[in-house]
Amino acid sequence: MKKYFLLFLSVFFLFSCADEIPEEGLPVKSGRTIFAYLISNNKSGSLDSYLKQNLVDMYAGLTSVKDTCTLLVYYRPYSSDKDGLKTPSILKFTSDGYGNINNKTALSGNELNVKNVVSSAVLVPFEDEKHNATDPKVMKFVLGKMKELAPSESYGLIFGSHGTSWMPGEKYHGRAFGDDAGYNIDIPDMADVLEEVFDKPLDFIMFDACMMGTAEVAYELKDVTNRLIGSVVETHLYGNPYNIIIPKLFEKDVRYKEICKDYIDYSKKLKQWGVCAVIDCTKLDELAGWIKDNLNNYSEALAGLQLDEVQQYGYSSYKYFSFDIVDLFTVLNNGSIPPKLDNIMEKVVIAKDALYGYEYSYKGLVINEGHYCGLGMYLPNNEKINRLDWDKYYKESISWYKAAGWEEYFNQQNQND
Repeated sequence: MKKYFLLFLSVFFLFSCADEIPEEGLPVKSGRTIFAYLISNNKSGSLDSYLKQNLVDMYAGLTSVKDTCTLLVYYRPYSSDKDGLKTPSILKFTSDGYGNINNKTALSGNELNVKNVVSSAVLVPFEDEKHNATDPKVMKFVLGKMKELAPSESYGLIFGSHGTSWMPGEKYHGRAFGDDAGYNIDIPDMADVLEEVFDKPLDFIMFDACMMGTAEVAYELKDVTNRLIGSVVETHLYGNPYNIIIPKLFEKDVRYKEICKDYIDYSKKLKQWGVCAVIDCTKLDELAGWIKDNLNNYSEALAGLQLDEVQQYGYSSYKYFSFDIVDLFTVLNNGSIPPKLDNIMEKVVIAKDALYGYEYSYKGLVINEGHYCGLGMYLPNNEKINRLDWDKYYKESISWYKAAGWEEYFNQQNQND
């Protein structure tokens, strides 16, 4: 009975989207259109007020774009929302580059608030207020609908919610991405959704969510996006300074180094912590190949590795979920960066910035200057980490496990034993 009920809900959802915007005959827009997928219906710890401020800041950012541009925001609110979003909705904003949004003078000053931004949007609500925004079928339908509403030559995509990197949602103390009343989506499922919706790789995916800047996440998404923008550590609640970075994200050649600096400057101003990096996902196979070719060279050093000697990016329950890649192999290589690794990383990590030292630590986690390369990865089957649940999922579901040579490495170690 439950199965048929869920099937009914899925079918109901697919046919319940309002049609205020005509779906046929829309011209393909030149340049880039940006989508944002924001989930605030959180079971533990509300992001609602922060994500709504992000929405306002995104709108404000549009007013600084000196060309026509389109932003679509999917917002999944609480059912008790009092800002005009009674159900999950798509909000469409089109700027003419002259200070007008949706054919009206852009909001400013005291008028620039959540209610007014929502009311000024071309709104496409979904009637089923209880749908799960992290369900792959729902995410596929919503993104597909957004694409229909704004055909474009290329797209950038912002994901905003909770996150715990590659770790599987609901199963092993993790959210992966999203928190819609406790439900999540795992990164391999997200990759499948994006591959089905978009016929070519996105220009970028920005994760405004914790711990998404890892090799595992980037590699899982390498076929669906050219760039990944994110943080390998926990992110603060305020998110990105969208009023500043939105205009830059619409530029043909995105100034990624400035995007990272803007986030770090904003974090410092708020007296928070922070790291930011931009990963060129098209170069990840080269990095994975280097690691695969070199793991056996460091088998003895790996066996005796003192984990706390390496810059790592987790704390408490997430301690040791990710280690800095360059710092790891530098420690394994007796303090020197191995040949060719630094050259590869320069191609993979095209921008990075961070707040360093104890002054900007988070719950005891310190980013040490000179030890942050911008990208982290997990060390599977490590007895000192002792996370059999993580290891099982990592081996069965995360593509990086095979690509980076871990499967081959452990098979070789077992044969030697």
